[in-house]
Amino acid sequence: MEHKLIAYHEQLLDASERKAVEQWLRQDPAHQGIYDKTIRIWEQSRNPLAYTYYNKERAWDKIQAQIDQVPAAAGRGRFAALKWWQVAAVAASLAGIVLFFLVWLRPEPRVYIADAGTRELHLKDNSTIELYANGVLEVDRAFNRKTRTVTLKGDARFDIARNPDKPFIIHNKKMEVQVLGTAFTIQQRMAFNTVYVHSGKVKATLGNQTVTAVAGQKIVQDNKTRQLLLREIQTPIESVLKTQTIRCNNMRIDSLANILRELYNVDVQFDPAIGSKRITSTYLSYESPEQVMENIALMINATWRKQGDHYIITK
Repeated sequence: MEHKLIAYHEQLLDASERKAVEQWLRQDPAHQGIYDKTIRIWEQSRNPLAYTYYNKERAWDKIQAQIDQVPAAAGRGRFAALKWWQVAAVAASLAGIVLFFLVWLRPEPRVYIADAGTRELHLKDNSTIELYANGVLEVDRAFNRKTRTVTLKGDARFDIARNPDKPFIIHNKKMEVQVLGTAFTIQQRMAFNTVYVHSGKVKATLGNQTVTAVAGQKIVQDNKTRQLLLREIQTPIESVLKTQTIRCNNMRIDSLANILRELYNVDVQFDPAIGSKRITSTYLSYESPEQVMENIALMINATWRKQGDHYIITK
């Protein structure tokens, strides 16, 4: 049996058994090949394969079952006369077949990357995802079986096909987002991760916290306090989220401040005289609040400072 070859490799045999194996190896060059193949399969079965739950005991059991089912047409005596290394050769061949199917035919996650610009993805459940620059989406290998599970790094907009029997689950930075069918945008930043709900209903879970939001609301994960917060979206910013860009065309400072509050989950304060000033500029949503404040202050000849979570612009 293959177990004897493995026991020899693992140095578990006594002196007489080791001598018998070594004598068999010298009898025929093909025996060394059988031995090498058996040990290679054994070593591979002990190492975790990527995305494969390989159970070596189950594999060997299947091999043994096939050996036990060898037809006895040649008679009981002939089968009994088979040498253990001949049985090992059969076992090794069968193990190779099993390993081939486990390794080469296993379903693997699919990973999608948006390097520079937006990448539109169409999943097998008819859901559509816009993956934004530098975003990474990993689709689970069992996607659309019992659940629809993905892992997100970065920003993305989701338009999920409704299926009450198969919830759509997104894992991102320890927060789990679950929906049945809805549209929403996930934005991940250093200080906050935010889920903006455009339609339907979204449930987010972080540890033992659960928050549910509907259209017109957002779920904010505070990465400093590890709290989930439910907030109303006061200023429409869906076009900003979709384009990942704030385009200011002669826009008042107070209007821009409202957009920044929604986008960065921070408070922006300014002197009354500054609020009516207008600005023409373009900002990318992944720019930090500090970068945006510096540019605003430069363009209107003002100064700014940060005080806690407050950004204050003064003349």
